[in-house]
Amino acid sequence: MKRTTVLAVALVLLLSMSLVQAQDYADVDPSGQNVVYWHQYSEDSSQGDTIAALIEEFNSTNEYGITVEGVHQGSYGPIEDLMNTAILAGELPNLVAGYANAIAGWASEGVVVDVDAFLNSPEWGIEDQSVLNFSLLDVNKLDFAPFDGMRVAWANQNSVNVFYTNLDIVEALGFERRAPQTLAEFEEIACAAGASEEYEGYPLDTFTSHFESFVAANGGVIFDAEAGEYVFESDAVVATMELFTRMLENGCAYLYAEPYQNTGDFSKGITPFAAGSSAGIPYIVSDAETAEMTDEWVATAFPGAEGVGPTIQLFVPSQAILTSSPEAELATWLFVKFLAGQDAQLAWTGATGYFSIRNDIDVTEADFTEPRLPFARFQEVQALVQDDAVGVYASPGLPSYTALRGVMPETISAVVNGDAVIADALAELNAEAAELRAELD
Repeated sequence: MKRTTVLAVALVLLLSMSLVQAQDYADVDPSGQNVVYWHQYSEDSSQGDTIAALIEEFNSTNEYGITVEGVHQGSYGPIEDLMNTAILAGELPNLVAGYANAIAGWASEGVVVDVDAFLNSPEWGIEDQSVLNFSLLDVNKLDFAPFDGMRVAWANQNSVNVFYTNLDIVEALGFERRAPQTLAEFEEIACAAGASEEYEGYPLDTFTSHFESFVAANGGVIFDAEAGEYVFESDAVVATMELFTRMLENGCAYLYAEPYQNTGDFSKGITPFAAGSSAGIPYIVSDAETAEMTDEWVATAFPGAEGVGPTIQLFVPSQAILTSSPEAELATWLFVKFLAGQDAQLAWTGATGYFSIRNDIDVTEADFTEPRLPFARFQEVQALVQDDAVGVYASPGLPSYTALRGVMPETISAVVNGDAVIADALAELNAEAAELRAELD
């Protein structure tokens, strides 16, 4: 065996050993435990108020006398910084918010518990799992080395990267009054808008999330989980780069730099299309009212390339159960399980406008108390999440992906601005991704 192969095998074994081994919690007593929960929900927000109420309900009703202390620690970036410090100090919370790529890094440090140890437990698990939406939950189940099926976290809310279409503008440009069904149709309409005197083409950015949504719409991914490697030279990635470059060269798209300028322009009726998180719908509604834009618009899945159906990209903020005593770990899971219950999910979804991890939640207009999001818009996007005909994409849950998010925009920008050849830029990006995977994963 070659020396490099021996080193690679040794590294995988070392990483695998650092992951927490599954434990049997059958005889563990969680009574009287205190659970510290670091979350991202600011006070005086619908999320903050709702999580505080749910924590209070759990504390006052659970039969084990478990007490959860919720601590707002800022957004995901500050939480990651605090976690890195906590790991070094050996002073961890019991439950922490994060995305799969960040949590995977903590799992590699041996401080994350596999949620499946609880989920599938005869004593403590969720018996009827058919009610759970595993399209969302499995974003955190990492089926590649060194995790090999570990469920590093539990989804507690989700939003979707959706495709917005102004139907009035589409019709005014001479096309059928509906969202585009294919990428070719989308490009044709965007080009017509760019060539018109009234409108602009598609507002394009070089950020990773929107790029990945178009890669998915082209039938691909940026990480092949089965092969365990990044695939930036794949046909779908190349096709996305070609689409972006072609649309800019032909005046069918324009680059924007200001955060949320794309949906801002859409809200003013400047462009027929925009892409963005469903969590941003309240801002589109508000901006449209301010601009007195009364056109009819819809939120749909991304149109696909030939032979590819509609797709959505999931954003799944989650909760990681961290290592402590078996009693505290179990107590933490019981709180997570409470949040996953039907009543708690209905309260959470109705108050925040985020989509449930359960399939048996029937949110009515009476349940829906999020004042910034029209109930009809919530239903519109929820239908996409629950539609089996819509393909689902999620970014890779890898520590290396965090680093790549800082690298990918530079490559995309260099290509679309004509400073790099697609094949050369993607080959270089793929090589850098492989190095980061070897170094960080």
